[in-house]
Amino acid sequence: MIALPPVCDRSAAAALYPEFAESLGAAPLGVDAGRVEKIGQAMLQLLVSAARSEGGITIHQPSGAFTAALALTGLDLVIMEGGVAA
Repeated sequence: MIALPPVCDRSAAAALYPEFAESLGAAPLGVDAGRVEKIGQAMLQLLVSAARSEGGITIHQPSGAFTAALALTGLDLVIMEGGVAA
């Protein structure tokens, strides 16, 4: 499981990219979005890419800010289509 930081900006996306690349596979990758307070385009792009990978991603405990940002950008269907885990 990869935990997203409170501020998911370009620096955070760059720092997490290697972990995402290493963790993606045939099974869904768990992403904990419970602490997200702010999310930017670079992190959204990383999540879209991961969601479209072979196994996809499963979002765990999405914060209100995370959910609102996805709805605002229209990416909720792309990133959340694999499901949300409690």
